[in-house]
Amino acid sequence: MQEGIEKFNFEHFHQVFTLLGRCTEDYLFVYDLQQDLYTISEAAVERFSLSESTFYQATDRLQAVCYPDDWQMLQENIQGIIDGTVYEHNMEYRWLSSSGHPIWISCRGQIILDDNGKAKYMVGRITELGRRNIIDNVTGLYREPRLWSDLSKIAKEPEKHGYLLQVGIDNFKEINDKYGKAYGDDILLTIADCVRVCVNDEGSIYRMDGDEMLVVMEKPSASEVDPARKLYHRIRQKVDESISKSGYQHFYTISGGSVYFDGQTDIDEDFIKQAEFALHQAKIKGKNTYVKYNKEEYELFVKRLDMQERLRQAVEDNFRGFELYYQPIVNIEKHKILGAEALLRWQDEVFGRVSPAEFIPLLEESGLIIPVGRWIMKTAMKQCQKWQKEDPDFRVNINLSFIQLKKSDVIKDIDGYMDELHLSSRNILFEVTESGELEEGNMTKKILQSFQKRNLNLAIDDFGTGYSNFRYVKEMMFHLVKIDQSFIRNITQSQYDYMVVKQFTELAHSLNLQVCYEGVETVEELQCVLELHPDYIQGYYFAKPVPAQEFEENYLCKIQGF
Repeated sequence: MQEGIEKFNFEHFHQVFTLLGRCTEDYLFVYDLQQDLYTISEAAVERFSLSESTFYQATDRLQAVCYPDDWQMLQENIQGIIDGTVYEHNMEYRWLSSSGHPIWISCRGQIILDDNGKAKYMVGRITELGRRNIIDNVTGLYREPRLWSDLSKIAKEPEKHGYLLQVGIDNFKEINDKYGKAYGDDILLTIADCVRVCVNDEGSIYRMDGDEMLVVMEKPSASEVDPARKLYHRIRQKVDESISKSGYQHFYTISGGSVYFDGQTDIDEDFIKQAEFALHQAKIKGKNTYVKYNKEEYELFVKRLDMQERLRQAVEDNFRGFELYYQPIVNIEKHKILGAEALLRWQDEVFGRVSPAEFIPLLEESGLIIPVGRWIMKTAMKQCQKWQKEDPDFRVNINLSFIQLKKSDVIKDIDGYMDELHLSSRNILFEVTESGELEEGNMTKKILQSFQKRNLNLAIDDFGTGYSNFRYVKEMMFHLVKIDQSFIRNITQSQYDYMVVKQFTELAHSLNLQVCYEGVETVEELQCVLELHPDYIQGYYFAKPVPAQEFEENYLCKIQGF
């Protein structure tokens, strides 16, 4: 608190602090409490919901810029200063940005009294809490607040053009976990130095979250087709030289992703996300490489995220839009329908009817396949229970994801539903898609072998698509092999496919395994595959997958066209 100041020239002070405000990242302010007059650094007008830097009726204007939940706290402090019961202003609260988003600020003010000892002025500074760490302590690069400040200036240039190059260290988390944070910091500093040398004074460099750095290059050479690619390769070469000089004590690689801008580009948060996406694509495509932003790929990526969110909402809303279709499976020896495979379908209000090939991988990536898988099992088993009244031997095939096998107690779920519905194990068969995960460690093997202990039937689906190995088929106690439809599709034209299916079938039968052919669609295909003596056939020749009611009306205990 300052006392005994007889005169305070507001206008002169305003001129002084305007100059001072240009020398600091903070916003300086003077609040004339008696005239309700407020003045603040001009930079605050662009950042916050303020129309001018000096205004009367300051109380009302401060209420408008203050985040509503914080206003009462601020008002009580100001009123206490005016009443003489509070002697300082040192608070953290939120102001609204020019776009209406809340920004946390630290506001400190000193009080100047008039001749009567009443509070006349509050003089102080406002700091954005998010800007305290403006320079990264590890690399010495600017942090994101400075990036947004610089990009906002570029955005206002009508003739702007250039690019962003985002660089990331491959497998940085594993490096930190294995060698420690200090080791990781050394690598960050080394790469930052490499980027500095390559960029020189031609662009600006910023430290992003984690292991990533962003280069902003304005007005690159128009003669180069993809200057961002050239810069990435210069940086990578410099990094390789650094690794070589260290005697390969450190070894790591970097990936890069770029996005270009011009006078028509909106430089905002979505624009930064495009650079992040390009870097992400580079890492997906094998790391230690560069990718330029592709609009079509990004829109597909965003669509997948939106679809995944719609799937989450559907699951939360009692599995809204999900339905099981059933496709007949024909017993060749008995010339009748053995049962049906339960196949998941999904129709959404936004995306319409979505292909299983599109939405099932999203369920697996998000882990939603676990609750959806439980819903499939219970729904299919209930349907099987109903159809057993028409045919006691009727069987329903239910698909299981490896996510269910590895991340949920699928055996407990199966036991619970089968006990609840009084189903026999002979009426349910579980299909597991062929995958390299079949050979990963002992966990998956033990889970699948536990099916055998409970006398549960197992089939390996899509057999022949890349990991075919009858050894693990036999070891893991599969009962049925389903030959993938890609072999059946060309079986009448391709002698190779014919012989492959023939050999698969004979070997499976020699191991006492049953065989089902998928994807039989024409009479020619049917006549051809019957020569190979499969146990079961499934395909459009007999029926497409249909809803339960239609299956019941048209196919239950029947067979058409055979």
